Formats: sequence, structure tokens, C-alpha cells
Amino acid sequence: WDTAFYHALLLKREYGVDHEAIRKYFPCPLVVEGTLSIYQELLGLKFIEIHEFDSWHKDVRLFVVHDTATGERQGHFYLDLHPRDGKYNHAAIFHLLKRRRMADGTWQTPVDCMLTNLPPPSADGKPALLRHDDVVTFFHEFGHIMHGLCGEGPANATTLAKCPRDFVEAPSQMLENWCFNRGVLKRLSRHIETCESLPEEQVTALLAAKNVSEGLMMLRQLYLGLLDLAIHGEDPPADAAGLQALVDEMRPRISLINNPPGCNMLRNFGHLMNQYSAAYYGYLWAEVLSADMFASRFEKDPFSAEA
Repeated sequence: WDTAFYHALLLKREYGVDHEAIRKYFPCPLVVEGTLSIYQELLGLKFIEIHEFDSWHKDVRLFVVHDTATGERQGHFYLDLHPRDGKYNHAAIFHLLKRRRMADGTWQTPVDCMLTNLPPPSADGKPALLRHDDVVTFFHEFGHIMHGLCGEGPANATTLAKCPRDFVEAPSQMLENWCFNRGVLKRLSRHIETCESLPEEQVTALLAAKNVSEGLMMLRQLYLGLLDLAIHGEDPPADAAGLQALVDEMRPRISLINNPPGCNMLRNFGHLMNQYSAAYYGYLWAEVLSADMFASRFEKDPFSAEA
């Protein structure tokens, strides 16, 4: 927790970015609806909400997606955005149905579901306010939805995506760049009281601080990727004591952060139980791919229809 504390302190003191203060500019409903609007514009799609359907909870929303140019149905997606008892407690996408050709020659279109734990409205109906990193997370996860619905061709043997595991994060990581675009920040922000968008000086400060502490964050991802490969390698630790010794040695050597006594993040490294075993390195590798994708196609004009 102390690294996050000092990172926030550095942003506030040296860069003029107070993420708690600017939450007032990111009410959850505006961010959600704004994100859906941007993706429709960016990808040439039309989302239509379906209000009557079988659902596992009253807060779940369902949309059907059509290609605006051809009118063809691309698929459906569910949004299950707020926390509740017993619900998966991270942000993730689940591909419920994949695109495939049926026996009669027609195509089954995909159905995806986004689960997040964005804060719900207050008891008196006031909308929840999001941190900017929550805005980025929602934009990222919705990119996975679009990847699942817009990918061409039938599903392959990969369970969660129609692409190699070490590429699957690249499209969503690339799309995070839109959350650091001045025009997008204006569209996704509106002060809860004054209804003004994020002030220009705050936008400038936020963009200037985009890569603060990125070195440490990169080292953390490198540590997690190498730790994952170590326990899935030819000579993994044989018992709990060996796993603890591995973490105690690797974390300070690679991430430059000492490991607290008895702390072992392998106990809750959920990705390794969710098809990222021996593949967590893909997050860091996809950062390289996503940077190339954005710089070569979208950096000059993120809303270019040609790109």
C-alpha cells in the first residue's frame, strides 16, 4: 500500500493531479454512456439496448450490436457493472457464445459479458464518482467486448479469445490511449454540481503525469511475468516453503520493492487460474504491440475513419 500512497502523493505535489478531487468530474453513468458512444463512433457500430430479457440481476443491461454500414448483426453484450455479495470481484470479460457457422450454414453471432465492480449510486440516488483509473479500466474492458464481437471468422481452440494469449490484451491496451485524449476527456467528464467538463489545466496536468512511476510499474509486471514462468518451468518449487522463498528472492531483485515477511501474492494470483498460466508475460508484451499499433495508425487522429 505504501508505494501507491507515495505515488499519489507525488502526483499531487509535483504534478498537480489529485485523483480524489477530479472524481467529481467523472460520474459513472456519464462515463458509461460516453464510452459506448465513442466506441460506436470509432468502430461504425450501433448499440440498441434491450429492456426485456431473462437476467441474473436487475442491474444487468443487455445490448444488441449492428454494423452501421451493412446493417448486419455483430452480436450482443451484457453489462454487469456494480458489486454485490458473491459476485466476481475484479473486472473481466466473459465470452458466453462465440461466432461460428451453424449446421444450416447460418452464423451464430457472439455474446459477451462485462463484469466490473464500479461503485453503485448512493442510497439517495446520487451517481457514483469514478477515479480516472476506473475510467481507463472501463474503457479497456469494453475494448475486449468489441474485440470479441468484431473479430472476423469462427472461434478457434483458444477458450477466451480468437487470438494468441500473448496478443489478447493488445487491442484493449491500445484503446486506453483514448482516455488520455483531450477531446475524449472532455466528452467523458462533467462536474457533478457545475456540469462543467474537466478544466483545461487539469487535462494538461493529467496528460503530463501519464507516465509518472511507469518504470516501477513496468518492473512489477516484469516480476509477475517471470514469477509465472518460474513456477511453470522445468524445475518449479516443490512445496509452499519453496514458493515463499522464490517470491522473497524474486520480488526485491526485479521489482525493487522488498517483500513483507510471509507475504506471497501467489495465494491470490487469480490470472494463473484463468488461462494466463505461463502466459502472464503477455500483458507486458502486448504493451509493446499496442504502442506500435497506436503510433502507426491512430496517434495523429484517433477518430480517423480510414485508420
